[in-house]
Order: sequence, then C-alpha cells, then structure tokens
Amino acid sequence: MLEIEAIDVFYGDMQALRQVSLKVLPAEMVALIGSNGAGKSTTLRSISGLLRPRRGSIKFQGQDLCRLNPSQVVELGISQVPEGRQIFPHMTVKENLEMGAQFPRVKKLRAQTLEEIFGLFPRLQERLFQKAGTLSGGEQQMLAIGRGLMSKPKLLMLDEPSLGLSPLLVSMIFDTIVRINRAGTMVLLVEQNVFHALKLSSRGYVLENGSVLMEGEGEGLLGEDHIRKAYLGL
Repeated sequence: MLEIEAIDVFYGDMQALRQVSLKVLPAEMVALIGSNGAGKSTTLRSISGLLRPRRGSIKFQGQDLCRLNPSQVVELGISQVPEGRQIFPHMTVKENLEMGAQFPRVKKLRAQTLEEIFGLFPRLQERLFQKAGTLSGGEQQMLAIGRGLMSKPKLLMLDEPSLGLSPLLVSMIFDTIVRINRAGTMVLLVEQNVFHALKLSSRGYVLENGSVLMEGEGEGLLGEDHIRKAYLGL
C-alpha cells in the first residue's frame, strides 16, 4: 500500500534522509524507531507532502505522492497525528475533531465517524464542548488521534503518541492504536518507547543518521544486540 524507495530529503543544504526505503502492507502496523534527529519525523513529513524528496519515490496504492500537496495526500487516505499533538487550544473538542473532516468524501460521514471515535475515546464525548486547551495531556493526545481518524484514513501515521504521558495512559493509548489497526487501518508508528513499539508491530525499521540501519519483524528486532544496547539499555 505504501512504498518508499531510496528517498533523499534535505533541509536547505543539510541532508536529513539518505536512500531511505520502507513499506507498509495492508493491515500492518509498522514501527519506525531511532534516536532524536535520526530522521523519523522527516520521513513522516515527506509522506504527508510537507517535504519533497530530491531523489527517490513515495507511492501509495501505486500513486506517486511526491508531486501532491498535503491536502491531496489526506484525500488519498493518509493522515498524520503530529508530535506534540498540535491541537487548536481555543477551539472546542468538537471543532477540533471537525477540522479533521474537511473533504466532501468524509464530511457527509462526520456524525458516524464521531460515534466511532467516541467508542474509542469516551472521554472526548464527555468533553465535547470544552476548549481543547483545558484538556489534560492524555485527553489532548486522544483528541489528536481522533482528529486524525476523522478523515477516515487507510494509513494512520503517529508521531510519538506516548510522549509526556503517564504509564497508565501510555498503555491505554497503545491499546487503542492496536484496536485501530485491527479494525483495518494501516499504522506507521514513530515512537520513543521502543519496547512497546516493536512488541506491537508486525515489522520495524531502525533509522540512524538519516539512513535505515536495520529492518525486520518487530519482536525479532527486540532480540538484536544493537537494539538491546542502544535503545533498551540492556
């Protein structure tokens, strides 16, 4: 469904990604791990159309994404939940969610999609007319994921969804991501919690210094010496 082939991405003259290749197959959850500055968020931004590779290709369902703008990428069925949530604090929960459904294909399904999101996150229904900026960190993360789901994505990309959350909320967020994936949505997960990310994902990629260092089955990567030493402290 998603296939990235040997992309090079730059910020000005600084190269951020070097010959990065990866794929996400139907019904898969794929983890993308690496240290800060390794290129994980840059990869997601390239898929979303916020950055354009100088070389290589990004295809989704056979269509080239490299010439599309971000709104066209969303219309094709790709949604990104950004690091830091990036909600609209002065808008209500309902207004934030509706911002995720701005295209004709999904506008007419808003009511149905809202009910599906309330099934995942009942707390959002309780806070529906509350200003988003007054929510707790965990509730804001629920809102960011819910907003991403409002566009009915085929591929949901999550950038550090557990960042800054308590262990209890981290567990709840990961359980919800698994439910989303099992319901048929592909997931590309960028996550600092390497153990959880690889444990839950069918496959994983390790980015270091802008290049793919390793790839393999999620649980298989957990057994690799480099992963254990560099990311798990074992």
